[in-house]
Amino acid sequence: MYSGGLDSSASAIVMLEQFERLHLLTYNYGYGQLFLKWAKKGANGLIEVFGPQRFVHEIASVKEIFQRIFVRSAVRDYKDYKSRFIWCLACKLSMHTANIIYCLEHGLNTASDGSSAETAYYVEQMPQSIDAIRHFYSEFGIDFVTPVYNIGSREAKLKLLAEKGVKSVGIAVRDRNPGTQPLCVVGNLIHFASTFLGKHPNYNQELVLRFLQQKTQIARRIIEARVKAGAIQ
Repeated sequence: MYSGGLDSSASAIVMLEQFERLHLLTYNYGYGQLFLKWAKKGANGLIEVFGPQRFVHEIASVKEIFQRIFVRSAVRDYKDYKSRFIWCLACKLSMHTANIIYCLEHGLNTASDGSSAETAYYVEQMPQSIDAIRHFYSEFGIDFVTPVYNIGSREAKLKLLAEKGVKSVGIAVRDRNPGTQPLCVVGNLIHFASTFLGKHPNYNQELVLRFLQQKTQIARRIIEARVKAGAIQ
């Protein structure tokens, strides 16, 4: 799962040590996500260094999946959970669902993203969330890994890119790199205090896991329907 930012670029470099070819997948959930082509710039930077034979890059929509997982029940979900985390977690789960489908369609048994312990205050990067997502992948015989989760600071990731000759990923605003990856308008509003003021949220772990359990039931049905329809061998 590739955004073009620092973490996903560093993850791609680490994964290249294990695999000869990577599928870089950029997902658009369809509600205020801008500048998707910035991810293409990041992918091209990797291709310039490592060669086109090492990568496939695709930008794909997960809007329909996001609608089924969250949009259709958004009002009820907000009443139930009374927290802003549900938008971002549902968005990420939609991407993971599409990722599982892609892996099954292409016979891939390993998937990854750029989750980092440095940004574990984001609900989708909390250790508990990642463990739940990892278990969900395992249901379909896919190993989900987070190659740079414990790699260290931003400087360590920047050093990794520099050592491989990959161009810098832009200016830093706290733990973000504006201009290098798609911009989520809603996500930036939700995380404004965290990104720009350093005031990070503290989400209720029990609620987070309950939400994931509820929504993975929908995601599972989406995947199983694709399998039953013969879209996935």
